[in-house]
Amino acid sequence: MDGELLTGGGLNEVVRIGSTVRRPAGPWAPRVHELLRRLAPLGFVPEVHGIDPQGREVLSYLPGEVGHPPIPVGLRGDATLVAYARMLRRLHDASVPLVGTSGWQFPAREPAEVVCHGDLAPYNVVFADGLPVGVIDWDTAHPAPRWWDVAYAVYCLAPFSPEWGTPAEQWRRASLFCSEYGCSSEGLADHVLERLADMVRAIREDPAFHVQRAERHDEHYLSHAEHVRASRAALAYR
Repeated sequence: MDGELLTGGGLNEVVRIGSTVRRPAGPWAPRVHELLRRLAPLGFVPEVHGIDPQGREVLSYLPGEVGHPPIPVGLRGDATLVAYARMLRRLHDASVPLVGTSGWQFPAREPAEVVCHGDLAPYNVVFADGLPVGVIDWDTAHPAPRWWDVAYAVYCLAPFSPEWGTPAEQWRRASLFCSEYGCSSEGLADHVLERLADMVRAIREDPAFHVQRAERHDEHYLSHAEHVRASRAALAYR
């Protein structure tokens, strides 16, 4: 194998060669590349360099710190959360012209408002000086309602976990994210629970998630869903 194998990915083998990254290209790659070219002026996505002779997509390498779990202390402040929300809003708004297109890995989720990243967790975001500067791994992009990305980002950044912070602090951060994105937080708890249920379904049913199944990641998400339900009830949060 040529190049440097990059660690941290859960499903794909990714190799860095100089200033580029090579990764497996699925049938949806042309549509994802079209999206990345449209989003390129915002500066948050890798540049597309096509397909190499081995059939891998070639993207520019985005230098910085990827937010692999557990999220580093330097990425847990409100400034990071605010910048993350504003970045997501800009990416969503720029994607609108592609909402009616097909060829994505996953079918459109109605009501399709934007092209969602589909897995907008810190482990797919590159940070510099504590702020998000790039988003990677766009294979899961597909037309969907805005909340599909918002709910998962909020889940990861609040974060809705019994291991970090109090429920009141988590919901404060969740509300702050929605405010900075520019959407209502009404119904957010239900959206987060739906996203977690989808994660559990994927882990249990998708053959690609065999490692996650073996490591019982589904139980991890189920415990966090219970935490969301309990904290919502305690704080009378909608």
